[in-house]
Amino acid sequence: MQPKPNSLLKFIPLIGGIIVIGSSLFALNFYSKNENNINSSSAVIKNNPLPLSLEKFCQEYQTIGKNLQVWNQETLSQNKILVKTQTYPNLPFSLEAVTFPQISQKAKTAKVPIAMYHDILPKKEVFFDVTPEELESQFQLIKSQGLTPISLDQLVIHLRTGSPLPKKPILLSFDDGYAGHYEYVFPLLKKYKYPAVFSVYTKNMGINTGRSHITWEQLKTMAADSLVTIAAHSKTHPPDLTKLSDEELIPEIIESKQILEKELGESIRYFTYPTGKNDARIRKLVQESGYVAALAMDDNNEIFAGESENLLAIARFGQSRLNELVNKTSAGEFNSCSL
Repeated sequence: MQPKPNSLLKFIPLIGGIIVIGSSLFALNFYSKNENNINSSSAVIKNNPLPLSLEKFCQEYQTIGKNLQVWNQETLSQNKILVKTQTYPNLPFSLEAVTFPQISQKAKTAKVPIAMYHDILPKKEVFFDVTPEELESQFQLIKSQGLTPISLDQLVIHLRTGSPLPKKPILLSFDDGYAGHYEYVFPLLKKYKYPAVFSVYTKNMGINTGRSHITWEQLKTMAADSLVTIAAHSKTHPPDLTKLSDEELIPEIIESKQILEKELGESIRYFTYPTGKNDARIRKLVQESGYVAALAMDDNNEIFAGESENLLAIARFGQSRLNELVNKTSAGEFNSCSL
């Protein structure tokens, strides 16, 4: 017997509800699968542990002064200082788990210069090139004037917490991964026991067309030395990151970090903006990609590190101003860790 048409009408709401529930479950399952696919991507932004509160951070770093007094001893120049995060209180994390953009008010009173170098080669091709002889002369100037080169780790801790630094600190930075960094700079760093940061973009590794660049094996040798910090400097060194789309930024900021970490077997905590150009969008992606801090540059506004806007745009000086800077360098007076 066929049901009457009117009797079928009462089942319509029930059927509609089943369809809606079924569609929702399908959509939820589809989203979950796609979310898993995204998380397995080689260019995904990892969820880093939450940073410590400043109070807790300062408590954990109260002994940092003991480490800072011996950084020019080669074996102790870049000790891995561990902290415990609130998210995972039983697991130690080093600096890569602590991303704080603010600069301590105490650190703002110091005058810590970052000297920026590019290629080091016997015969200069452009005005900002430096010969090996000139570089050693500058290293001798640093020594004779009582300056103490520090590592980028030590500078970042100082900028964030106001922790003490030596009387006349300076940070040495070398950009672009030129072959001269291995051939000339690295031996001089070991001779003088000076720490330095090298910012490398990955596309030109080992390429000798035009200017020669460092090889992966050479970079691995340098990275294994406690005096050396390696920073990501993008993948292709675009002239202006701010002109790139979000999609185009992924290989430059995220993949460059992953390539260096895979090749070197160590965490890359720092990023250096190609040509120094950055904006709020770029800085946000840098922070979300797991970098602790970033180095910038502005030829029209060269300032000390503590005068920078925040840790995601730490300012530098061109090395040509070194003679002027040695007489202005100061770490200020710090007795405690605070804002």
